Amino acid sequence: MNELEVNVSVSVTTPEARDLTDRIKVAINGTRLMIKEAYTKRAWAALSYESWDAYCAAEFGDERLELTRDERRELVADLADTGLSVRAIASVTGDSHMTVQRDLRAGVTPTRESVTPEPRRVIGMDGKTYTQSVRPPEPQSDEDLFAGEDWVQPAEPEFERAATPPIAPARPRPEPVLLTLRTHTGAPVPYPKPQSKPTFNSTPGAGISWANWSWNPVTGCLHGCTYCYARELANSERLKAAYPVGFTPLFHEQRLDAPAHTVIPAEHRDDPAWRRVFVCSMADLYGRWVPQEWIDRVHASMLASPQWQYILLTKFPDRYVGLDMPPGAWVGTSVDEQKRVRIAERAFSEIRGAVKWLSLEPLLEPLEFTDLSMFDWVVIGAQTQTQQPDGTVPGFAPPFEWVARIVAQARDAGCRVHLKPNLFDGRPGMQRIDEYPLTE
Repeated sequence: MNELEVNVSVSVTTPEARDLTDRIKVAINGTRLMIKEAYTKRAWAALSYESWDAYCAAEFGDERLELTRDERRELVADLADTGLSVRAIASVTGDSHMTVQRDLRAGVTPTRESVTPEPRRVIGMDGKTYTQSVRPPEPQSDEDLFAGEDWVQPAEPEFERAATPPIAPARPRPEPVLLTLRTHTGAPVPYPKPQSKPTFNSTPGAGISWANWSWNPVTGCLHGCTYCYARELANSERLKAAYPVGFTPLFHEQRLDAPAHTVIPAEHRDDPAWRRVFVCSMADLYGRWVPQEWIDRVHASMLASPQWQYILLTKFPDRYVGLDMPPGAWVGTSVDEQKRVRIAERAFSEIRGAVKWLSLEPLLEPLEFTDLSMFDWVVIGAQTQTQQPDGTVPGFAPPFEWVARIVAQARDAGCRVHLKPNLFDGRPGMQRIDEYPLTE
């Protein structure tokens, strides 16, 4: 045997190798697309993480992408074209900010005139849009080619072979700093300290169709409504880290400064929906079990940032009476059964607010109101199916007549009306009228 020959055992056929390679390419491309989608749709906010950094660290940990230099540069350039900032790219790849910046510069072709490339627009992890400049790379000599990279020049081999990057040691995960939160009974709950300033959560779906933000300084509820979507989320396995005590009421005082730190993206500053914030979408802030101190501190935070339209909702509207409300607050109550009608009418005859509204979601029975003129806005919706700890709760589509009767009464009272998307999208929809003439 010639000394330059190497005996290598091949255990895969050529078609199998080609199929495997093609599947790897599809998987890599799919990963890029999923990273883009998770960032642009603010998946970390939907999972109640305070930042993209915290989301990447908690969900992926050391399971970062192991790529060659060229593959990494291609991925970095691709993510940068989507609008990810240097910091956001570094979080998901596990590389340093300097490595990402160097990869971006490497993707800029230098010219004889050394023209400075145009700054690019990026979406920061706080939802704001920034201008980020990219410096052109300096011309490189052969000696400079591998400078600063995680590559090594191979020693003189006995035969021709390709250089391969060394295996980087796993980065130790720092121990999280723990806060001590309190339940409504005062029980302590350890909770990871957020790595960034608190902001509102974006709500792009149809579930909260009348606001673009939610804010949950309090989570959990003791109403025990069998259909509750919030209880479903809080008790789900995938959100266990965000809701360590499930749906037990918990005060997140670390989120109180979110109104001061949230910024509306520049392209949405003229859209009124981006000023609306649903307060405590995962709780009833005014439930009878909620300590008054929690309510007072949440209201103090709202009053300190009056630029938002805070949308409030409770099944205990009597607790609104006497509270100092933010100037643009939308004060609402939820009525799903006839027994709550009298409570709502009595309380709202005394309540003052910029907007007084009535939520009839889910509409579970035909409701009869004495007077709707005390409300400015009426919202009607169906009951969507949920997976509760004790099993599946099916959806319920209210009959068209129930909805039409409320709409007609609201119109007569001068109320604005909003029908939720779940009345029309078939999930579960509405029982539409489908009658035919009687024939002999």
